[in-house]
Amino acid sequence: MSNITYIKDGQDNKNQLIIDGDQVDATDYSVASNIHAIQWNGSKGEIEYNDGTPNKEITDISSFDLETKHATEKKANADAEAKAISDAEANMTYADKRSAEYPSIEDQLDDIYHNGVDGWKATIKTVKDKYPKE
Repeated sequence: MSNITYIKDGQDNKNQLIIDGDQVDATDYSVASNIHAIQWNGSKGEIEYNDGTPNKEITDISSFDLETKHATEKKANADAEAKAISDAEANMTYADKRSAEYPSIEDQLDDIYHNGVDGWKATIKTVKDKYPKE
């Protein structure tokens, strides 16, 4: 389970949500108006109130749905990023793809020094075979 910190009306008068170290946009997350903060360490936590109610230890955070919403958003973002990369790669020529994958000139020279020209050719051939001329 995740480590979660939710602070209502935190810094800059905005709600803050941090899940496993990632600052998350807390715009779509809301909790009861008398809750100031929720701390969760993966298996237990505490709710802090802003109306004088004593803090409450909790053993379940699922009712706040913070983790599920974050996981859904994170997956959607990852899917969108993967699609953007895939779309960009689809528009690349074989030469672009080769250039992006070839080792740097320094690494190629080092390869020649340590493995000879035949070793270097084998390294380059792997890339050429992966991205044949169109």
